[in-house]
Amino acid sequence: MKNDEVLSFDLCGTLDDCKVYSYMWYNVIPEMYAEAKGISFEEAKSIASKAYNQLGPSELEWYLPSYWIDKFGLSYADFLKKCKDIKVRIPHELKKLKNKYRLILSTNVSKEVLKFSLNDNLFDEIYASVDLGYPKKDERFWKSVISKEKVQPCEIIHLGDDYVYDYLIPSSLGIRGKLSDIKRFKFNLFYTIGVRL
Repeated sequence: MKNDEVLSFDLCGTLDDCKVYSYMWYNVIPEMYAEAKGISFEEAKSIASKAYNQLGPSELEWYLPSYWIDKFGLSYADFLKKCKDIKVRIPHELKKLKNKYRLILSTNVSKEVLKFSLNDNLFDEIYASVDLGYPKKDERFWKSVISKEKVQPCEIIHLGDDYVYDYLIPSSLGIRGKLSDIKRFKFNLFYTIGVRL
């Protein structure tokens, strides 16, 4: 039987280094754009990077490959083919907690990306900023998570690597935010919940 606590996890930098996503943004899309426009990869990468920076991660479209594929006039089907090997690896230790805790993912990574990159049904729920309508740095993201989980904020323990997104803002709402990165994750998880993994 699961207890009342909810374990929430950030993805990039906490459970996985997410280099696969950097590859998607800075290799796959520029490569496709270079082929489509007949320009060098370096020039295409520069154009793509400039466009990413102009929009910025405060805008939810920034997290959607479909937005950039459409913006650059590329084929989404071709994009998916090129991304078939992009996979995120979740630490196997989390599986040991599945029967005791409700496990959720609280992330800026869109479900559009997770659909092809996360081959794991470990999480009871995934809260992505695009779906909730706010990036994680907005307290409304966390208020939505609390509301949808139907628990008191103090019943959620969130582990993440960003001081503002994963600790400061959720903690200000009563969530037990804990800073943890991929290198210290196993120790921090053990220390936080007092369970030997």
